[in-house]
Amino acid sequence: MSGAYSSPYTPGAIMTAATPTTADQRKVRFANIDGLTPADLPLAFEVWLQQLYKAPFATKEMMKLGAYLVRYMSNPEAVNLNMGDLEVICQLSPDETRKTFSVMRGFGVIDSFVIDKTNLQVALTLSLLQRLDVLEAKRRFSAVLPGAQRIWTEPTDRWQPGRPVAVVQKQAAPQAA
Repeated sequence: MSGAYSSPYTPGAIMTAATPTTADQRKVRFANIDGLTPADLPLAFEVWLQQLYKAPFATKEMMKLGAYLVRYMSNPEAVNLNMGDLEVICQLSPDETRKTFSVMRGFGVIDSFVIDKTNLQVALTLSLLQRLDVLEAKRRFSAVLPGAQRIWTEPTDRWQPGRPVAVVQKQAAPQAA
């Protein structure tokens, strides 16, 4: 075995139902999604972030980065993860980001990360218990809403500031035949 360091970051999980070429270019992924399908990932994002928020060791920096990473993974159009954007949105310097990711890796929240001058790659840890939580949530959704399949992945028209509520309600109302 050589003494060279090999990053454990492996692009193994497709983050969205995007095309394979788009998914292959993603900079943030779960290191392992065994037992889940790509369609289950939006629910996995929620479970991962919720457990990060509840962790006794979680700092505000971890919460900011976690929310930013989940937002990145949830966007089917996102490909590049720019350190400049992360600095502006999370208000963290590259050194603070590096230190926070090191602590997160120490607690097993992320598997590995790579930061260079402009880009970032992160492999998130989705533990066995977190994967079980995702499967349990899926089971509960199917018990409560038996006819609905994967309601967590269906796109909905959401209200945004500056947009009249009536427009959203009109678009969401089913059409009469």
